Amino acid sequence: MTAPTTAETAPALRMARSVVLATAVAVAAVAAIWVVAVPMEAACVAIYPPPQGCAAADREAAGVAWTAVVAVAYALVLAVTVGLGRRWAWVTKAALGVLVVVAVLAFGAVQGSTGFIA
Repeated sequence: MTAPTTAETAPALRMARSVVLATAVAVAAVAAIWVVAVPMEAACVAIYPPPQGCAAADREAAGVAWTAVVAVAYALVLAVTVGLGRRWAWVTKAALGVLVVVAVLAFGAVQGSTGFIA
Protein backbone atom coordinates (compact mmCIF):
# COMPACT_ATOMS: atom_id res chain seq x y z
CA MET A 1 0.00 0.00 0.00
CA THR A 2 1.23 3.45 -0.82
CA ALA A 3 0.39 6.67 0.94
CA PRO A 4 -2.02 8.96 -0.90
CA THR A 5 -0.42 11.81 -2.76
CA THR A 6 -1.16 15.46 -2.21
CA ALA A 7 -3.19 15.65 -5.41
CA GLU A 8 -5.48 12.88 -4.16
CA THR A 9 -6.03 14.39 -0.72
CA ALA A 10 -6.45 18.04 -1.81
CA PRO A 11 -10.15 17.81 -2.78
CA ALA A 12 -11.02 15.89 0.39
CA LEU A 13 -9.15 18.38 2.57
CA ARG A 14 -10.78 21.32 0.78
CA MET A 15 -14.20 19.72 1.26
CA ALA A 16 -13.57 19.14 4.97
CA ARG A 17 -12.45 22.74 5.47
CA SER A 18 -15.50 24.02 3.63
CA VAL A 19 -17.83 21.93 5.77
CA VAL A 20 -16.17 23.17 8.97
CA LEU A 21 -16.35 26.78 7.79
CA ALA A 22 -20.00 26.46 6.76
CA THR A 23 -20.86 24.89 10.11
CA ALA A 24 -19.10 27.69 11.98
CA VAL A 25 -20.94 30.37 9.98
CA ALA A 26 -24.33 28.70 10.47
CA VAL A 27 -23.82 28.17 14.21
CA ALA A 28 -22.60 31.74 14.68
CA ALA A 29 -25.60 33.11 12.76
CA VAL A 30 -28.14 31.10 14.74
CA ALA A 31 -26.42 32.01 18.01
CA ALA A 32 -26.41 35.69 17.09
CA ILE A 33 -30.09 35.53 16.21
CA TRP A 34 -31.16 33.87 19.45
CA VAL A 35 -28.66 35.36 21.91
CA VAL A 36 -28.41 38.92 20.60
CA ALA A 37 -31.31 39.83 18.34
CA VAL A 38 -34.33 38.08 19.84
CA PRO A 39 -33.93 39.28 23.47
CA MET A 40 -33.36 42.95 22.45
CA GLU A 41 -35.81 45.55 23.59
CA ALA A 42 -38.20 46.85 20.96
CA ALA A 43 -38.48 50.57 20.26
CA CYS A 44 -42.23 51.11 20.26
CA VAL A 45 -44.57 53.95 21.08
CA ALA A 46 -45.80 54.06 24.66
CA ILE A 47 -49.46 53.23 24.14
CA TYR A 48 -51.56 50.35 25.31
CA PRO A 49 -52.22 48.00 23.60
CA PRO A 50 -48.97 48.20 21.67
CA PRO A 51 -49.19 48.41 17.88
CA GLN A 52 -48.70 45.29 15.81
CA GLY A 53 -45.03 44.29 15.60
CA CYS A 54 -44.04 45.55 19.04
CA ALA A 55 -44.50 42.31 20.96
CA ALA A 56 -41.67 39.95 21.86
CA ALA A 57 -43.56 37.19 20.04
CA ASP A 58 -43.09 39.07 16.76
CA ARG A 59 -39.32 39.00 17.17
CA GLU A 60 -39.44 35.32 18.12
CA ALA A 61 -41.46 34.53 14.99
CA ALA A 62 -38.89 36.37 12.88
CA GLY A 63 -36.14 34.42 14.67
CA VAL A 64 -37.77 31.08 13.87
CA ALA A 65 -38.32 32.02 10.23
CA TRP A 66 -34.77 33.26 9.68
CA THR A 67 -33.29 30.30 11.54
CA ALA A 68 -35.08 28.07 9.04
CA VAL A 69 -33.68 30.14 6.15
CA VAL A 70 -30.13 29.81 7.54
CA ALA A 71 -30.63 26.06 7.99
CA VAL A 72 -31.79 25.66 4.39
CA ALA A 73 -28.84 27.72 3.12
CA TYR A 74 -26.49 25.59 5.23
CA ALA A 75 -27.97 22.37 3.83
CA LEU A 76 -27.56 23.69 0.30
CA VAL A 77 -23.93 24.60 0.97
CA LEU A 78 -23.27 21.08 2.24
CA ALA A 79 -24.96 19.57 -0.80
CA VAL A 80 -22.96 21.76 -3.17
CA THR A 81 -19.72 21.08 -1.31
CA VAL A 82 -20.16 17.32 -1.37
CA GLY A 83 -21.67 17.16 -4.84
CA LEU A 84 -19.87 19.74 -6.96
CA GLY A 85 -17.07 20.99 -4.74
CA ARG A 86 -14.66 18.22 -5.62
CA ARG A 87 -14.54 19.32 -9.26
CA TRP A 88 -15.13 23.04 -9.09
CA ALA A 89 -13.71 24.83 -6.07
CA TRP A 90 -15.24 28.15 -7.12
CA VAL A 91 -18.76 26.73 -6.69
CA THR A 92 -18.01 25.87 -3.08
CA LYS A 93 -16.56 29.33 -2.46
CA ALA A 94 -19.62 30.96 -4.01
CA ALA A 95 -21.95 28.83 -1.89
CA LEU A 96 -20.03 29.79 1.27
CA GLY A 97 -20.30 33.43 0.25
CA VAL A 98 -24.05 33.09 -0.16
CA LEU A 99 -24.28 31.50 3.29
CA VAL A 100 -22.40 34.43 4.83
CA VAL A 101 -24.71 36.92 3.10
CA VAL A 102 -27.79 34.99 4.29
CA ALA A 103 -26.41 34.93 7.84
CA VAL A 104 -25.85 38.70 7.87
CA LEU A 105 -29.28 39.37 6.37
CA ALA A 106 -30.92 37.03 8.87
CA PHE A 107 -29.38 38.84 11.83
CA GLY A 108 -30.34 42.24 10.46
CA ALA A 109 -33.88 41.16 9.65
CA VAL A 110 -34.48 39.72 13.10
CA GLN A 111 -32.86 42.69 14.79
CA GLY A 112 -35.00 45.15 12.87
CA SER A 113 -38.21 43.12 12.90
CA THR A 114 -39.75 45.12 15.76
CA GLY A 115 -37.38 48.06 15.92
CA PHE A 116 -34.43 48.21 18.28
CA ILE A 117 -32.65 50.43 20.74
CA ALA A 118 -28.93 50.73 20.03
